[in-house]
Amino acid sequence: MPPQNPPVALISETIDDAAVVRSRPTEDPAPMVLLLHGLGSDERDLAGLVPHLPPDFSYVSLRGIHRYVQGYAWLDSTIDPARPEALQTSAAAVESWIDEQPALVVGAIGFSQGGMLALQLLRRDARALDWVVQLSGAPFPAPMPGDAALARRRPRALWGHGGLDPLFDEEREELVREFMTAHTRLEEERRPELGHAVDEIELRAVAAFLQRRADEA
Repeated sequence: MPPQNPPVALISETIDDAAVVRSRPTEDPAPMVLLLHGLGSDERDLAGLVPHLPPDFSYVSLRGIHRYVQGYAWLDSTIDPARPEALQTSAAAVESWIDEQPALVVGAIGFSQGGMLALQLLRRDARALDWVVQLSGAPFPAPMPGDAALARRRPRALWGHGGLDPLFDEEREELVREFMTAHTRLEEERRPELGHAVDEIELRAVAAFLQRRADEA
C-alpha cells in the first residue's frame, strides 16, 4: 500500500488567543500584521521574522486550528480543488478573531498554507486586508465567489518563492503568477536556487515591501 498522509484533525473553530504570539501588547494602537505559519508548524515559526521587519507595525502570529503531527495546519485535508470549503473554517476563524481586535489589521504574511489562507481572506472579502505577502504559497485551486471583487480592487501583494521548490513545477508556478497578476498588484521575488523556504534576500524583499506600505500610510 502507498504511504498515507498523517491525519489532520480540527481542534477548534476559533483562534486560540492564549497561543497568539504578539510583538506588542494587545492594547497597542499600531496597525497589525498577521503572521500565518505553514503546514505542521506553529505560532512561534514566523514570529522569528519580526526582528527583521519594520517597527511601524504590530506583528501577531496565530496558531492553526487543525492539529497535524506535532504542529498545526490551516487546511482540513490535502488540497483538493473539488473541496473549496477545505480552507473556509480557518478563514472564518481568523475573520472572527480580527473582528475582536482593538487595532486595525492591515496585512498578512503567510508561508505555504499560511500564504494560501492570507489570499483566502481577500477572496472572501476584497477589503479584509490592505495587502498580503505570500511566501512559497498559492491560491486555493478553485474559483471563489469573491474573486471578481478582488480583481476589481487589486490590493498590493508580494509573492516570494523558490525556483527549486518541489511543490511547484513550471505549470503550477505560472498558474499562481496568472492569478496574482489578475487579482492583485503583484510584486514577485523569485529566488532561482531556493526550495520551499525563505532566504535572507527574500526576507529583505519582505521588509522593503512592508516599509513601502508603512510609508504610504
